[in-house]
Amino acid sequence: MAMVTTPYFTGFQQDLALSDCKEVIEFIEDHGETKKRECRETLPEKDRFYNDNNDERKRDKNPPKPLYEIQYLNPCSVGIEHMRGCHQNPDAILCEDGSSPYTRIIRFIEGPRKGEQIITHGLCPGEETPPNIPDAELRQEQVIISPSKFRNLPILASKVKSDPEKFSLRNGNSHFWADAVRQNFNISMNGEPVRVKAIPDGWNWKYGDGTTRNLDFPGEPAPNHTLRDETPTSHSYKETGTYSVGLTTLFRGEFSVDGGPWQSIPGQAAVPSDPIEIDVWRTKKELIARD
Repeated sequence: MAMVTTPYFTGFQQDLALSDCKEVIEFIEDHGETKKRECRETLPEKDRFYNDNNDERKRDKNPPKPLYEIQYLNPCSVGIEHMRGCHQNPDAILCEDGSSPYTRIIRFIEGPRKGEQIITHGLCPGEETPPNIPDAELRQEQVIISPSKFRNLPILASKVKSDPEKFSLRNGNSHFWADAVRQNFNISMNGEPVRVKAIPDGWNWKYGDGTTRNLDFPGEPAPNHTLRDETPTSHSYKETGTYSVGLTTLFRGEFSVDGGPWQSIPGQAAVPSDPIEIDVWRTKKELIARD
């Protein structure tokens, strides 16, 4: 990596002192990668870290603590979620609950570590741990809805619907759809009023016969549907029996602080629905003789 040269001054020195610097990316266990700038100072140790105080040179024995803020990167971006939504990469590895992983960035904004970043990629529910950074402080005025806080909201699950209702025939097309709505919440953080929206974004079906489907639309009622009609959300059972149909709805989130602009919440909340049972029968043809 190319070396850059930056000026360095002390409180009393007017001459320009140069130091060679370079950016270094390191991997830190439990945190991910961190980017920082290392410099080889040209000033002797005795000329560093002094303050002006009544024209006396004094060593600063209490340097400021590193101050950091947290930022999340989310594939579901507000305003372009239809162009670059949570399912933009069909080959991406999803979390166990079907939600999309997210990225956390810890950025130092003040103190001796200013400019450093600790980046953790591919986080899933339950994997994010609080930052363990000795002698550093989080910017207290920052209001942010973390993925775990969003998932802990009382988000209502979708209702599973079927046509025919809880009944089908072998090799017939059972029509399923989900009844899901956007939900709004009002909470308070750091004394600020915060509005939160939970928006259904994905529907992961389990039909009970070992077949699954992950869709980005919920389906809709089909009043004139028959078992001969295949729909975008229908399923055909090849054997008779009783099957438990399950659904997990993925919700993406947005939040607004005190009427400010809407911001995306990283990750998704996976909310399971109560399953329904489908009885699948078979038809039997018989010849009936007439007298």
